[in-house]
Amino acid sequence: MLDVSARIRLLKTEKGGRTSFVCSGYRPTLRFGHLYTDGALTFLGCQQGYPGDVCAVHLTLTNPDYVREYLVVGACFDIMEGSRKIGDGTLLSIPAILQDKKAGV
Repeated sequence: MLDVSARIRLLKTEKGGRTSFVCSGYRPTLRFGHLYTDGALTFLGCQQGYPGDVCAVHLTLTNPDYVREYLVVGACFDIMEGSRKIGDGTLLSIPAILQDKKAGV
């Protein structure tokens, strides 16, 4: 598992998003490019996010090796429920050890 920080935007209901809020512990599928992995969201500064909200989150990736090529600050990802996109996000920080591995240190 790997913990990173991200900013997410949950789509409004009328734009295809959920009809209800999500709480910390929510485990959506995350799409990085054409690759999918599971993750868990922990909301920072609030306990839940509503459709249309932009939130800071702590994101725990359950299988980071699968999407390692996408794990860079600024990388974008989609938040999925099945085949439906319900939000998107941007990585804000990743562990220094992962940055060192990418740099070949």
